[in-house]
Amino acid sequence: MLQWIQRHSKTVNAITAAAGVMLVAVFYLSVFLPRGIVRAQETFAPAGNLQEGVEVIREPLGLPSTDIRVIVARIIRVALSLIGILLVALIIYAGFLWMTAGGNDEQINKAKSILKNAVIGLVIVLSAYSIAQFIFKLLGYELDHGGQSRVIPNTENFQGSGALGRIIKDHYPMRDQINVPRNTRIFVTFRRPVRLDSFVNDTTGDGILGNCRENNTNFNWSRDCDQLKFDDRHISIRRTDTQDLIAGGALLAASIVNESGIMGVFTIVIRPITDPADDATGGGYLGSPTEELSYKVRLGSEILLEDVDASGDPIPAFNPRAIGNNYYEWTFTNSTGLDLDPPHVESVFPDRNRTEAKNSVIQIAFDEAIDPIGIQGEFLSSSDEGGYFYVQGNNIFLKTFNSTRPVGTFELTSGYRVLEFTSSAVCGVNACGDPIFCLPVCDAPSATCSGDPKTDAYNIILKAARTISADTFEAMPFSGFMDASGNALDGDNDGLVDRAPTAPPIFTGNLWKVPDNDYWQFNINDEIDSVSPYLIRVKPGLDEPFVGANREMELVFSKRMRVEPMYDILIDEKPSQPVPLWRVPRVRFASPSAERTLTTVQILHGPFLDGRRQYYYPVAASTIQDVHFNCFYPGKGPGVDNVPAGTELPEPRRLPSDTECTGGNGAGSNCCLVLPYTPGKEVCCGGIVRNNAGTIENCRTYIQGISPL
Repeated sequence: MLQWIQRHSKTVNAITAAAGVMLVAVFYLSVFLPRGIVRAQETFAPAGNLQEGVEVIREPLGLPSTDIRVIVARIIRVALSLIGILLVALIIYAGFLWMTAGGNDEQINKAKSILKNAVIGLVIVLSAYSIAQFIFKLLGYELDHGGQSRVIPNTENFQGSGALGRIIKDHYPMRDQINVPRNTRIFVTFRRPVRLDSFVNDTTGDGILGNCRENNTNFNWSRDCDQLKFDDRHISIRRTDTQDLIAGGALLAASIVNESGIMGVFTIVIRPITDPADDATGGGYLGSPTEELSYKVRLGSEILLEDVDASGDPIPAFNPRAIGNNYYEWTFTNSTGLDLDPPHVESVFPDRNRTEAKNSVIQIAFDEAIDPIGIQGEFLSSSDEGGYFYVQGNNIFLKTFNSTRPVGTFELTSGYRVLEFTSSAVCGVNACGDPIFCLPVCDAPSATCSGDPKTDAYNIILKAARTISADTFEAMPFSGFMDASGNALDGDNDGLVDRAPTAPPIFTGNLWKVPDNDYWQFNINDEIDSVSPYLIRVKPGLDEPFVGANREMELVFSKRMRVEPMYDILIDEKPSQPVPLWRVPRVRFASPSAERTLTTVQILHGPFLDGRRQYYYPVAASTIQDVHFNCFYPGKGPGVDNVPAGTELPEPRRLPSDTECTGGNGAGSNCCLVLPYTPGKEVCCGGIVRNNAGTIENCRTYIQGISPL
């Protein structure tokens, strides 16, 4: 046997090489062609199973399942497969030449050369595959996973979402909101003014876009109002289960001058229409009375801004070159019922019958989203009954006795629940070098103010919308303050329809103090408030690890704050993502009866990525201001440690010692002190007087916003 092997060594070597070639070929085919060709139709997991394909990212938004990265991945995989097949064929061919050489050294050398080069090529292809796999894994995709190109869960932000917080300032209903009443309207606010003619038809034929014709007897939203260009390139509303478009949408809009002095249409109101022939509802409602249904709203690529490029052409609202960001869409889910309850005012600033410094904003906080049409814009001077001012739309009225017209603008913010008037009359500079703005005080030519400082009374009326009857809060369009479902304001919050008179003269005697209008008086004096706000608590805590995807993000400030600057709070991501993380603020104020006037700012955001290590850097800059335009000082806030004895700091900007948390220096049991110590004024860890702070670890985690006490 040994002699035979020696005499036929070339043949044995050829057989061994051929066997090796076959093993390599089988290995290659098992790696590169597992199921991607044989089961090309099985791209995603079957319904009901955990879906790890592209649907994980796209399905919540109803998008097509293939995007450019998947296409590139497939091209690379096919190209590598074809090259690999060619190399395997060359290896087989070289083995054939070797086996049939019959002792011909020239043919054997040729076979060796082909085999050597083919093996080198195969190594290069395998290396290329590994590199490509690594790169696509960084991008959130795997080049091949059981025959699938898949997204690694929670390693990419939803496409079509990054515009919120950037191009889109806010909208209602919110992303993924549930229990939305069937009779809701849809609000969208852009950061720059939009061209209505790019997505609205002049259905009324009056040459004005975004309005309705008067029809007090048989009003129908589809016949009497301007209609949307209703498709995915402009604006569309689809059922998420069937992907069917609803019948259409009426659009309302009004041009205003915003806080930055820019005039144009920033906010649009869409009234969904599901049954144009239904006169009883004016065009039908969303959803169903028997089951909850979800809808997807899409703002398309052909919506244009009023801004123009260097050639004078309008600029698209969404970047047409940014795949996944050249549109915006979101979903919400309707309840089975209608909203028939009226809105009411939760709090105002300046507070009722209180006196505030002249560098104040005017704020009205509502208990639910309010229709923005007719309640935003500037104060105008009335030509009758002298001495009062009104906002275009005749729904907000102001009367002063010794002061001129306040210059500035009203804007509806924080999910359409806070109406904020910001003056544009500069009267000073804050600690950060930014201007302070003031309301006028006793500057009228006939002013007869007395006292030191001089003080003037401001009276404000919010006009309730006109109800269709005395039995329901359902209101007529454009007639006053109403909620997102068209229910008129309940000024006295008694649940009864009072139908206040709406025609001037509204300030004669006390006729304006009639429900359901909301009205109050406050005083403005000739002084400046210069007390800066500071941060009391943040969530997640400073440098908190292992933050969950839907972890609440919250900032608590020591004073009542302006809402508008909160839209500039950023969330920086490292590593950066192709689609930015969407974010939008929601502001809550402490009730007027609370001991401390605090402001809680919740930042709604897209899911934090938890498929790999990802860092987030919330940025709250000094442009954040209180209601007196005093800038937030970023250097002050929770987590300041090692404060020298005798240093006076506002609570709770230092971590307490063990002694302070267990009753040292005369403090009450388990109370944390703020230096210098003042008997009887112990302040617990969260800046709130309480006796259950517990251990220093409880105190520390509470200050960092990790857990409540």
